[in-house]
Order: sequence, then C-alpha cells, then structure tokens
Amino acid sequence: MHDPIADAKAQETTQQYTFRIATPADIPSLQQMIGDSLRALGKGYYTQAELDGSIGYLFGPDSVLIHDHTYFILHPVAQPETICACGGWSFRKTLYGGDSAPSPLRMPEKRNPACDRASIRAIFTSPSFARRGLGTMMMRYCEARAKEGKKGETAGFTRLEMGATLSGVALYEKCGYARSGREDY
Repeated sequence: MHDPIADAKAQETTQQYTFRIATPADIPSLQQMIGDSLRALGKGYYTQAELDGSIGYLFGPDSVLIHDHTYFILHPVAQPETICACGGWSFRKTLYGGDSAPSPLRMPEKRNPACDRASIRAIFTSPSFARRGLGTMMMRYCEARAKEGKKGETAGFTRLEMGATLSGVALYEKCGYARSGREDY
C-alpha cells in the first residue's frame, strides 16, 4: 500500500545524504565503523567473544571491492568523510569476508551474469545513524549498481545473493530477500 508519509521521509533522507565510491584511504575508517556497528547493533545476536573473534577477521573492508569501485560510502551531503553507512556488491565469487578472512573464502574469479548471482557485500550502518533508513538506502543503491554491471568487467546481474550477519537478516528480509539456508561460523 502506498504510504505518503514514508515516501516523504525517504525523499527527505535522499536529500540529506549522498553516495561516493570508497577508496583505499577510507579503509581505516571503514574498519573502525564496521567494528563499532557490529559491537553496537550485533548485541543480542552474538557473544562478546564471537564479536571479538570476527571483527577485522571475517568482518572488515574487502580491498578487492574497493579496487573494483563496487564498495560505497553513504555520507551527509556536506560531510564526505563521515561514514553513515557502507556497503557494496561484487561480480567476484567471494561471498563475504574482509581482507583478513581465511583464504578458502577469498575467490577473486569473476561470476557470469548469465547464470550466476552477484553478491551484496558488507552492508553496515554506523550506530550513530542507525534506524534512519540508511541501511535500506545503501541496499537499494547496491542492488541498482549490480543491475547496471561494471563497465569493462561484466554485464549487469539480474539475481543477487548475500551472506548476512544475524543482525542484518531483518533488513534483508524487509528488502524482499528470503533465507535459503544458515551457516554459522
């Protein structure tokens, strides 16, 4: 059902924030924000030991996506250095994991858009900007970029997949995704 109030809020949010491509210079800030996000928004889903063991190991920036220009930062229009949310998509076979993830998870081979799914990767919201619709905004932006494809690399993808944090499942389900399985690491 059409909700004019929700539409007005979404329009206002769109005017307050904008996207930019993440760069290698952003990696330290992304590492910090992703850790902060997991510690604050992952409470109740993970133990402290699980968070401590996975932040910076499984969960962190993937420099391959940054190199491919498929990882993005959402920031206030007038403050490009403030990371409100981050996320990306990939035409490579790696489903999840930052640079420090175990090597079996790191698969730089390209996917074929004719038969493979692109992956939505590492969407995180800063706790200071949580519950404002920015995760959804980042999700929709990444979906649109994956459908466009990457000039010189791959055609657009019509199907998407992701590996989700437990704290991110509600966002992805709200965006229309369905669980296809569960693996705990």
